[in-house]
Amino acid sequence: NLDCIDLLAQYRRQKQQVKGYGSAGIDLKRVLRNVPDIHRIRISNNIDNTLLPTDFTYTDDYIRRDGVPLPSNAVFPCECVGMCGADCDCMKVPFYDENGRLCTALEFSLHECNHLCRCPPECPNRVVQRGRPIDIDVFRSRNKGWGARTRVPIVQGDYICRYTGELLTNQDAEKRGGDALTYLFDLDKEMPRNCETPFTIDARLYGNVSHFFNHSCDPNMAIWAVYINHLDPRLHELAFFAIRDIDPGEELTFDYSPHEPVATADPTPHKFVCHCGAATCRGFIF
Repeated sequence: NLDCIDLLAQYRRQKQQVKGYGSAGIDLKRVLRNVPDIHRIRISNNIDNTLLPTDFTYTDDYIRRDGVPLPSNAVFPCECVGMCGADCDCMKVPFYDENGRLCTALEFSLHECNHLCRCPPECPNRVVQRGRPIDIDVFRSRNKGWGARTRVPIVQGDYICRYTGELLTNQDAEKRGGDALTYLFDLDKEMPRNCETPFTIDARLYGNVSHFFNHSCDPNMAIWAVYINHLDPRLHELAFFAIRDIDPGEELTFDYSPHEPVATADPTPHKFVCHCGAATCRGFIF
């Protein structure tokens, strides 16, 4: 009887979940090391018995590999005493509003106060470097593997987190290929179009919760280039910000390839098929 087989499979899956993550989820710190306290992340799996990959290491920083230099450009500190304001040299362009939210109409890079500035950590121009509490569920989806969804309301312009992982030369990144393609992020935000990008971040084996962010053709997040303690355009940081309000329980997504055509009826075999389910889905990721 097929119904009995289905019920038995469901029972076994639920029994396995009790031994593993459970339907209510467990703290990611019990599964992975190095998860900072500010990242309040749970993991759950109500779909199958799959566990997190054992070769993934959580890091909220960058791991510099061979061939990647230290940033070369100097920074210029402000002389503000106390909080920076409109007259601060670092804030001639207001990147954030009074609530610390990004002015999302901005399409260019963000420049925050640096380690030489005299302003305190609470300075309104230290949003990315200060971080924010992340209340996120890493969950198993039916068609897209692991994903991440927020447990709290997120307002348009809110900072989410950085994209972290291994810093590689473009040549080394090209050698990885395969499934690693969906975790490779070229540092090309400040590069002229059609110019080769010298460096790439690979979040497949090392990274933070952004490792679990899936693609969507109608995303609720986007990435901005950020400069904090240097001005080297080859090695800018990458930061996620909400581009619309996001409800609790909603999956956090961004467009892996925002310059692709809007839609296609016949994705070619070499492209990754998209399962985002958006009304504007173009059928493939890249």
